[in-house]
Amino acid sequence: MSRHAILSEARNFAALLERSAEVKRFRDAERQVNQSDAVQQTIASIKRKQKELVHAKHYQKPEYSRLLEQELEKLNWHLNHLPIVREYQQAQVEVNGLLQTIQQVIADTVSQKIEVETGGETASGCGGGACSCR
Repeated sequence: MSRHAILSEARNFAALLERSAEVKRFRDAERQVNQSDAVQQTIASIKRKQKELVHAKHYQKPEYSRLLEQELEKLNWHLNHLPIVREYQQAQVEVNGLLQTIQQVIADTVSQKIEVETGGETASGCGGGACSCR
């Protein structure tokens, strides 16, 4: 199979993946987060406080820096506990899990035929099953 054919198949697979329930759920959650005034206002507040914190540290204002860090911690906690954000984060975890599983299936399938580097180790053979080959 040529490189062009493989890339074509990869694009077809990506289109199939885009239609998966996990990716659809992620896209919906992402859209809701982007359209939420509460989320966008909280993010804007976090960015403002982060800039203030950079300036406070630059001008060596430790008391003000601590106050800003506490405010940032509260804002981040608030953001991360909004139901819409939690849904988005969960959907993101599911999509990442799906992508990691796909990557592992591809790596395992390819490594059965040739040696490939996976996660810092070289995988080959059957992967250390009953025959203990590696």
